[in-house]
Amino acid sequence: MIQTEWAVFGTVALAHALAVASPGPDFAMVVRQSLAFGRGAGLWTAAGIGSGIFFHVAYGLFGLNWLTHRYPQSLTVLGLAGALFLLWMGSQAVRAKPLPDTAEELPPAQPGSELKFFGIGVLTNVLNPKAVLFFVALFTAVITGPVSTAMKIVLGLWIPLATFGWFAFVATMLGSAATRRKLRHAAHWIDRAMGAVLLVLGAGMLLQLLL
Repeated sequence: MIQTEWAVFGTVALAHALAVASPGPDFAMVVRQSLAFGRGAGLWTAAGIGSGIFFHVAYGLFGLNWLTHRYPQSLTVLGLAGALFLLWMGSQAVRAKPLPDTAEELPPAQPGSELKFFGIGVLTNVLNPKAVLFFVALFTAVITGPVSTAMKIVLGLWIPLATFGWFAFVATMLGSAATRRKLRHAAHWIDRAMGAVLLVLGAGMLLQLLL
């Protein structure tokens, strides 16, 4: 029984690692925030994304997916909100302006922005219907037999922490002062590129829901 449960853990952990490392709204948002506002902004955004994962874990592990089965329109509402959020964030980023030649660094985060960055991370992750479908499908396919509450708790903690760990690494690498200084002259182009990615993702989600 113990070996079987740890095999489930390994399967879920591997599938999640592959999914979280693939490009998507979470990755694009962390890159954008880290390069635009620095390491702290990226880390707070990563913390928000990791916290948002608890929402999806609840669906997959603890039977809360009854909501999507009983009220299937809830997934559509979630998708529309997520698409509009990505379109709004993308529209902000694509309008990024070049920094003055006299600037030595990219603009720092404004005081008190930590909660804002955290909230952006949470909304980016929670309002992603593909994440809901991924976790529900993953746990439905993998956890076919009885799994102890202890293992569910282990998975429920591991997945959010692993998600935060990956995006914290991305934020640390891209949000360092040295990296931002090197990319200073291209900062607005990178910001615009990430904005374009968010717009494409948002538009794609919107088209899937409407067609």
